[in-house]
Amino acid sequence: MGARVAIVTGAGRGIGKSIAVGLARKGVFPVIVDIDLAAAEQTVAELKAEGRDAAAFKVDVSKVAQIKDLVDDVARKYGSVDIVVNNAGILNKTPLEDLEEEEWDRVMGINVKAAVFFMKYATKYMKEKGWGRIVSISSLAGRMGGFSTGCAYSTSKAALIGMTMCVARKVAPFGITVNAVAPGTTETEMAKGFTPEELSKLTASIPVGKLIKPEGIAEAVCFLASESAEFITGAVLDVNGGMFMG
Repeated sequence: MGARVAIVTGAGRGIGKSIAVGLARKGVFPVIVDIDLAAAEQTVAELKAEGRDAAAFKVDVSKVAQIKDLVDDVARKYGSVDIVVNNAGILNKTPLEDLEEEEWDRVMGINVKAAVFFMKYATKYMKEKGWGRIVSISSLAGRMGGFSTGCAYSTSKAALIGMTMCVARKVAPFGITVNAVAPGTTETEMAKGFTPEELSKLTASIPVGKLIKPEGIAEAVCFLASESAEFITGAVLDVNGGMFMG
């Protein structure tokens, strides 16, 4: 059997990039999916410089037709879709009283709808092989409502947890596990959406005393995507330095 094939969304930078790199270093072939093709190709170039193979695709994950085409294309070109990491997401900080329908729909489209339809189309191929791993990146905000995030973001990340539990039950008989990782505040571009004061307050609230590194999230995902995690499904793994004890 050749290398497992993993689709990682939002993998041009940040947590997604760290996940793709982590999987590649464990012998997985990562498909780097991002709306920013140049960033995705840079991730591929860095992996190839290490002697590891990967592929880059530009996809707007809020468009279901593009998701279906991508999954089918990957299965056709690389022989399978073994792992899906639903990482692509956008931060929302808008207070409820200022929230507009367009922003709500955009957050839900990228943070929730994309994950749902990646699951739908990828599990078709996973069922055929009798093996699969799906990991969605939720958030501390989805567990307890968030500190400085908007309600749309917190709701979207909570929805991923519910979706994870539902799909896990449905596909378990086919050798497919479905889990989520809920990071706390992590050192990424998204964190730059917070003011220095907000970041300082968040950091002070973390029992371990520092922001989470993207590599720490990647290690959790790599474990859940591995053979060793065969009996873990429908779970939410909190990686937040002690901010929330689930």
